[in-house]
Amino acid sequence: MLLRVVSAAVGIPVVILAAWWGKWPLLLLVSALYFAGLREMLRLLSGVGLKPSPLLAYLGGLILIVAAYVGKEQYAGAMVYILLLCVLPLVFLFPRYTPPEAGVTFVSVAYLSLFVYLYLLRLLPDGWHWLLLALFSTWAFDTVAYLAGCYCGTRRLTPHLSPGKTLEGFAAGLTASAATSALFAFWLPVGPLGLFLLGLAVGAVGQVGDLVMSAIKRATGYKDTGSLIPGHGGVLDRFDSLLLTAPLVYAAARWLAG
Repeated sequence: MLLRVVSAAVGIPVVILAAWWGKWPLLLLVSALYFAGLREMLRLLSGVGLKPSPLLAYLGGLILIVAAYVGKEQYAGAMVYILLLCVLPLVFLFPRYTPPEAGVTFVSVAYLSLFVYLYLLRLLPDGWHWLLLALFSTWAFDTVAYLAGCYCGTRRLTPHLSPGKTLEGFAAGLTASAATSALFAFWLPVGPLGLFLLGLAVGAVGQVGDLVMSAIKRATGYKDTGSLIPGHGGVLDRFDSLLLTAPLVYAAARWLAG
């Protein structure tokens, strides 16, 4: 617990400062999360006999980061080129490079590229506050769900996938994320009820993101995705929820404030 607190005390101000600054400092942080997470994912998958291509994965990640920097409209279109990048080598390198390898390489690059939405959020009108909403609501869910599960959790949420998660923790986390989101009605052109409902969705989707990573770790036999963050594990252990909550808040921001 002490390591978790110390890591959070050091890491959270760095994330908030980059979010406030936006532009290249935020993109640099997002890129660091992306490539560190990609490294962890490739290691996990390689441990069970799959052989994603690191060269293609990192090159694909770089293309997506550049596309996001050039303009948010380019990000989705760049995914088509990433798909081609991953499958075209099958024509020239088979059987040294096979369809399963192409598939896991593309899925790894595409799924972890959702980190880019942290940067795209900041580009929206009121993007600073929308980004803070995504971060604080996600962190509120994670923190409160963890504490509630530790101290009063009795009923398992997913006993075969993540035995430590409880229904009590999930309910407490949803309440925390919804209340945190509603507070942003002071700064955003959306009413508290709308933001409260968004916060409920953020909590639920964040839990799904966490469980997706739990499934990958279970399937590959790893307890943690890495050891980069003391007390938390790897980047994907700490930031897995944001992979889904950031694009959700981005879509909601464009709809609610548009």
